[in-house]
Amino acid sequence: MDEAANRDRFRWAILALISASHVIGAAAQYGINTLAPFYKEELGLSRAQVGLFFSAFYLAMTGASFGTGWLADRLGVRKTSLQGHLILGFCTLTAALAPSFTWAFASFFLAGFGYSFLNPASTKGVMSWFHRDERATAMGIKQTGVPAGGVVTAMLAPALVLLIGWRGALAALGMINFLFGFLFWFFWRDPVGDSLKHDSPERAANDAAAPLNIWSLLPVSCGTAIYLVGQMALITYTPLYLKDAMGFSPYWASQALALTQAGGMVGRIGWGVASDRLFGGRRKIVLVVIGVSSALMILALSLMTPESPIYLLLPLLFLAGVCLVGYQGVSYALIGEIAGKARTGAGLGLMITINAGCATLGTPIFGYIVDRTGSYAIAWQVLGAFLTVGIIGLVTLLKDPRE
Repeated sequence: MDEAANRDRFRWAILALISASHVIGAAAQYGINTLAPFYKEELGLSRAQVGLFFSAFYLAMTGASFGTGWLADRLGVRKTSLQGHLILGFCTLTAALAPSFTWAFASFFLAGFGYSFLNPASTKGVMSWFHRDERATAMGIKQTGVPAGGVVTAMLAPALVLLIGWRGALAALGMINFLFGFLFWFFWRDPVGDSLKHDSPERAANDAAAPLNIWSLLPVSCGTAIYLVGQMALITYTPLYLKDAMGFSPYWASQALALTQAGGMVGRIGWGVASDRLFGGRRKIVLVVIGVSSALMILALSLMTPESPIYLLLPLLFLAGVCLVGYQGVSYALIGEIAGKARTGAGLGLMITINAGCATLGTPIFGYIVDRTGSYAIAWQVLGAFLTVGIIGLVTLLKDPRE
């Protein structure tokens, strides 16, 4: 208790700054979809072209994550975050000027490159400021900034369109990112001393030029890649599932997705607290519990019918969000502890690349199964089996530094 009392309380201000970085960065990301109904007609776009904008953003973020993680290890959190917000902000501004699909596509692609700087930098910041017994909680809190950014955009962007049009609204999201980069630079400071000095179980590298032990990172990267397939399938297809299979109206099917996202926000903090406090800093067992719970929730969804009571279905969607959307704070903390503080950026970049590559391939397969079989129940069951493979992989191959 004495050690905890002597820790720098400024770490919570730093966590608020990092979380704000995620909120503002995600606001630009989700502006692509939120503003789509407004720019689709003016630019003469098809629905497929609108979908390609988000794919371009995500593709650039995925492809650049390992490289930007490497930069975060060498340049530090302040410089990397500044660069990310400046690039993201400037490219979002250029997208607001787009006269055509090609211009907008290129702008959103480069904006995704800017966004790829933020996750490795913020994770490295949490690793630097927080000890093991608080780290998963802090990671979970900062990761809630991503869905929170989506909520902020959904609330503010349509109102801005009424005042200044969709171009003005998109430009505002870009300008906020551009300016916040300088605010982050001004308020950020590195911790005094080394926050890892009391964390003897960790295999921490002290040199950013030290080789990255890729083999130790692969089990958690591949296991959580399967979790991410489940997360993306849940978020992407829940509205269609509720509309097509459960008889919801399009409006209420979309609104119900907010319940799943809310569950994710609760889970990202709750699982982090559980890992830090209930399980004594262990991450592996928590990820396994999350995986088993996720598989059970997905199996339960496959058993739902249009006659199922809504008071059973809605809590199920919430709990599925708690598990499948809420696991990332724990996984990010584990990656940082396996890679070591000095190589956290590169370690996280590797995990994001593997995760996103798997999700990019795996998520459409869920829809393909529904198209071919005409059954969401079969698709949910296949997803549950896939999650089970991930759980088995984590149990047998992952070595928790705490253990």
